[in-house]
Amino acid sequence: MNPVPSDPPAGPPGPVAPAAVLAADFASPTGPVLHGATGSLYGVAEDGVPGDELLDALDLTTLAAGPDGGARHPGGDASGAVAVLRRNGRPRGTAGVVFVYLQDLFASWPYEDVGIDVYHERLCAVVPPMLTEANAGRLVLVPFNEPDWIWYALKENDPARFDRFMADWTTTVRLLRRVAPGVPLAGPNEGYFHREFLRHFLRRARDTGTLPEWTAWHELSPKSLADFRSHHAEYRDLEHELGIDPRPVNIDEYANNRDLSVPGQLVQWAALFEDAKVHADMAFWTAAGGYSGAAPQTNVPSGAWWLLKAYSGMTGTTVRVTPPRPDTPDTLQGIASLDAERCTAQVLAGGCAGDFTVAVRGLDADAWGPAVTATVHRIDWTGYEGAAGPPVALSRVTGPPGGFDIDVPQADRMAAYWITLVPGEAGPVPRAPWRGTWEAEQARITSGEVARQGHPGEGDGFAASGEYDVSGLNMNDSAVTFSVEVPAEGLYDLAVFYSHMYGRGAEATEPQPAQQVLAVNGAERFVEYPSTMNWQHRSVVHVPVALHEGGNTIELSKSGAIGTARGEVALDKIDLTERLPARCSYDGAFARYEAGSDEPVFDVYAAEDRYHRFAGAARGVLLGPQNQCVPVDLTRPVFLHAGINRLRAAAARLDVEPAEGPAPIDVDAADAVRSGGSCLIVNDFAHRGHVIGWNGRGAGAAIAFEAAAGPHALLVSYANGERAEGRQSGADIVTRHCDLVVNGKPAGRYPMRGTWTWNDFWTYPVIVDLAEGRNTIAFGNEHGPTAEFERFRIAPLNP
Repeated sequence: MNPVPSDPPAGPPGPVAPAAVLAADFASPTGPVLHGATGSLYGVAEDGVPGDELLDALDLTTLAAGPDGGARHPGGDASGAVAVLRRNGRPRGTAGVVFVYLQDLFASWPYEDVGIDVYHERLCAVVPPMLTEANAGRLVLVPFNEPDWIWYALKENDPARFDRFMADWTTTVRLLRRVAPGVPLAGPNEGYFHREFLRHFLRRARDTGTLPEWTAWHELSPKSLADFRSHHAEYRDLEHELGIDPRPVNIDEYANNRDLSVPGQLVQWAALFEDAKVHADMAFWTAAGGYSGAAPQTNVPSGAWWLLKAYSGMTGTTVRVTPPRPDTPDTLQGIASLDAERCTAQVLAGGCAGDFTVAVRGLDADAWGPAVTATVHRIDWTGYEGAAGPPVALSRVTGPPGGFDIDVPQADRMAAYWITLVPGEAGPVPRAPWRGTWEAEQARITSGEVARQGHPGEGDGFAASGEYDVSGLNMNDSAVTFSVEVPAEGLYDLAVFYSHMYGRGAEATEPQPAQQVLAVNGAERFVEYPSTMNWQHRSVVHVPVALHEGGNTIELSKSGAIGTARGEVALDKIDLTERLPARCSYDGAFARYEAGSDEPVFDVYAAEDRYHRFAGAARGVLLGPQNQCVPVDLTRPVFLHAGINRLRAAAARLDVEPAEGPAPIDVDAADAVRSGGSCLIVNDFAHRGHVIGWNGRGAGAAIAFEAAAGPHALLVSYANGERAEGRQSGADIVTRHCDLVVNGKPAGRYPMRGTWTWNDFWTYPVIVDLAEGRNTIAFGNEHGPTAEFERFRIAPLNP
């Protein structure tokens, strides 16, 4: 047994603390909603990673990336990020820009100090090729990154160091304005807000005519949640004092590992930046292409994505929000918006545990009528790699527009709460499924270790529920035993929050998924854990379990009567959720609209690849994972891939539930015709024990099958464990590409993001048009090897 953190002995009951109150005054507008906090540094690895199914729903005002061909990371080039913004972001001239970290042309971290003259030579080679017509109006060049410690050591507050940097800043800005005329610049881009240097910088840049068009710095400390508002106010005071016209601000790196992926933390950051009306990009700490923990897979959302989507869906103007403890980290904070044209309002809140209340005040009775209905939804944390379904509707309350209170009992500190308000009265929401949570560190632990993870004193640490997890579960007797109570006998969804680094256990010869023995009231089975990025990069697996009413025992162990599990994992917590019929409802009042269309777009979630039935509209257009835009008859089943599926349909409300449909055609790797150096490789983790591997350029594989004419979903199950060599930070996964040819016609080139190992398989969805009868689909990559494929599934999209 290992000691675990414990609460102090309980004393006599004391007075109940009053619930925290977040006040939203809808009669006090604070400006148009900016959505400034939706950006990400290296969140986009390239065009298509993540996919448009995720990014289209976010109001992307900024992204941050490296220069094209930069040596710092294998992906994340500026032109790919611009391509994403052209389709999914703001129009040119209203932000919608990519901040280009020019020093990321270097390979080392910190950057090798080659001298300013050599740096200038490299800028002359790197910058001009990016000045394409496609990139016009979309780039902001960032000449220096964190000069307070890289190259210049400005944090030492030495005037000579200030002068050295300013001399190099001046010559670099003049160079960039010659080679990239009209392209805006951003700076000084320090690693932290440095008031002494910033005064020096602004004065010298003003006097030398080298002021940047954007002012940028980083907020990368847990203390930033307390200090940012004062930092921003000090900066604006400096502008005024020095006679400088106000510059737009981009905090082009914000938040810590402990914040990213966590809705209850991210809402605190978004509230800061929305209040100040500045832009901001989530920091890059791990792997490119995961959108800072919001995109576990190309089209699969985490809880953080749903938070960003809810924030991006706030329309109209923001209004004054008064939290109970402003500028205090890890406390209740929020954002509120009012759309007078649509007659809707929204509140996003979170950051605290326990009960809280949202006090709604100031809605116009003439516009809203005698009653307002508020619906409270919970946006759950699902780790950095766990898939998340839509926000869960918890409760509904109706009150007068002048003011009423919305109670949120027993809030989860890691969750965010999305409250929607519409005119009129409405009935109660369907009963939310019962849910319970048990922390691993509070369970009975055998041969394991409790460790504290990301917390205010260690911002670089990764988030864990309750700030602790249990690791070192690699001995034959290692086990974590949970005593749980449930309200009724029946089926429950067991969600296990876990992590492990590429499945590396004591006996593993190569990176691979791991296992544990799951015993539910003594009945054993193995539970399989796909690989995660590292020992704290949490994901979630779901297992259906049958439980008795009242007490039950759930144990996760290394060994059991059925044998010894492969590999090792760290455990964070388990959730049990009552299994109710799977049905999701989407309110058209809060759907989004594409430019030029008067029909709403619904972002529909599917937990697995299968057919679904729709109610609320007869027809629609499935926008498709690569924007194929396929009309569908919603009175018949529609095949949805796991993750987000965009559907445009004229519906006031859309209800979606799983449905039966024809069995997909399943083609195994061994059934493909291979050519040009492709080969069949044994892989014990593949669906039927083998994969198609590749040997250089020109290798290919093709499948042939019988199908009906029309659009079909093609699901490619693949693995990609390639990494860039010699990197010093980040996971540096490498995206491999696949050229698709359908019945002899090229059908696109698709990016397949890294799956952490060659033994973990993800699904890449495509919509393809097939002919009646015999069809052939060929896969390859003329430029090099593509991913390894284990199988292909083909299903009629709308049979």
